[in-house]
Amino acid sequence: MGNLMARKKSSKRKYSRSTKLSLTGLAETLIIGSAATKMFFGVNLPSFVTGVTSGSDAGTGFYPGGDGATRITLPELAGINSAGQFSVDRIGGVYGANSSFTDAVMRNVRAYAVPSIVTAVATPIVFRFGKKIFRKPLSTIRKSLKGTGVTV
Repeated sequence: MGNLMARKKSSKRKYSRSTKLSLTGLAETLIIGSAATKMFFGVNLPSFVTGVTSGSDAGTGFYPGGDGATRITLPELAGINSAGQFSVDRIGGVYGANSSFTDAVMRNVRAYAVPSIVTAVATPIVFRFGKKIFRKPLSTIRKSLKGTGVTV
């Protein structure tokens, strides 16, 4: 019989996750989220959340349900009109005669799918490349932000 030695227990590695806020990660997420909301709802992410749109038939401002059939915002889906009043009848949005939410989304997808997909694919590549190129300036910024809970 051979040597009977006790096996060494292998311990699982403990990974610590950083709870720091990454400004570059946040910017990357906002760009990709904006591309996705543009593809489906016809507006960028801030406009979708706030309901303030620009370049619509009504002009720039808070016009949920009155900014064109293809511009869909969160306040519009929640049933809020341009006066800021809630109405149960308006939940899901108002899309004009012979139109629906699905029709509006499909028109947006046909119009914005290619640029939005290109943006969503290219953004992480560009950020990765940019982080490598700007390593020295980013290092200086990281040092100055050290201890704040924010990173770059």
